[in-house]
Amino acid sequence: MTRIDRYISLSFLGGCLPVLLLLLSLFSFLALSEELEDIGDGSYELADALLVVVYNLPTLVVNLLPVTALLGGLLGLGALANNLELITMRAAAMSPARIALPIAKMALVFIAFVVLLQSFVIPRAEYNAAGHRAKTLMEQGPLELEGETAGVGVDTEFWTRNKGQFIRIDHVEPGRSLAEVELYQFDDKGNLARMLQTTRAQLLQDKTWLLHQVYATQFEDAHSQTEYKDTLLWDALLNEEQTRALITPASAMAPTDLWKSIQRLERNNMNSESHRVLFWTQMSIPLGLLGMALLSLPFLLGSTRSVPVGKRIAMGALIGITYYLVQQISGHLAGVLHWNVALTVLAPSILILAIALFLLKRAND
Repeated sequence: MTRIDRYISLSFLGGCLPVLLLLLSLFSFLALSEELEDIGDGSYELADALLVVVYNLPTLVVNLLPVTALLGGLLGLGALANNLELITMRAAAMSPARIALPIAKMALVFIAFVVLLQSFVIPRAEYNAAGHRAKTLMEQGPLELEGETAGVGVDTEFWTRNKGQFIRIDHVEPGRSLAEVELYQFDDKGNLARMLQTTRAQLLQDKTWLLHQVYATQFEDAHSQTEYKDTLLWDALLNEEQTRALITPASAMAPTDLWKSIQRLERNNMNSESHRVLFWTQMSIPLGLLGMALLSLPFLLGSTRSVPVGKRIAMGALIGITYYLVQQISGHLAGVLHWNVALTVLAPSILILAIALFLLKRAND
């Protein structure tokens, strides 16, 4: 990498960091305001709300990076335009494509960072957030905590009830799963009528669970009969509030795990459209990030006297906000209108990338 490449890369990075910190502060404050509504439930306190917000920061970083790349590029490269350094580079026979090369390399570094967060950091962080909420928010609510907390790594046993059923959960696992689950059903007289034991219960959709290695025992008078099934679909194992407290959202799953979840849904003849929207939304972020980073340069090329840099930054901010909103809406459109999920969700990112390449080519000509 030449000295000029390092200079452009550092200018781009120097613009992105303050923008990312500003956006993270704003969206974290909004997330904290939502968490504050739960303070007072169980043992959920301000410190718990702050910890949950911290766990959610990696997800915020991934969602905000495309907009950050545009606004940060306009801020960092805008300083070069103000000092007439971009014009000097053009006068030194550097083409717009050549100036954009270090920006594209920095965008690829950001993309690698996003993939790392999506694959390893976010699933674990969201899992920790859900586990912490379950231990505090639900401690004195509909979900009781058994209190096996002798040390780090000790499995936490949960007892709860739903629709007259008593449920024991040995511990929660990443990937929207519950391990070693027992379900007890009683008759009108208070006698045990049925017991289910499963090694793992996996949430497929909002209310549908897939139970693995199931032993179902039916009690009648003084007799019992046990039946074994490899898998069993079960409806409403937990209610909505219990599920939200214990299970991480599908959007927090790693792309590979999300794709496997899609395959499981389809094998069980269930609708996988919502999971496909989430998967292609994750795939659209790298494309959008590259497009936004490259789009920041054409806004600043040319004479700085014709259009003030501040006005160009304002226009870029409007484009970034519009892109963010359209990206959020596209997934809902695919589900409501039943359009092709991949094409609908990827369309905003592909369009931004195409516009950036077109403007760069026109400036290069």
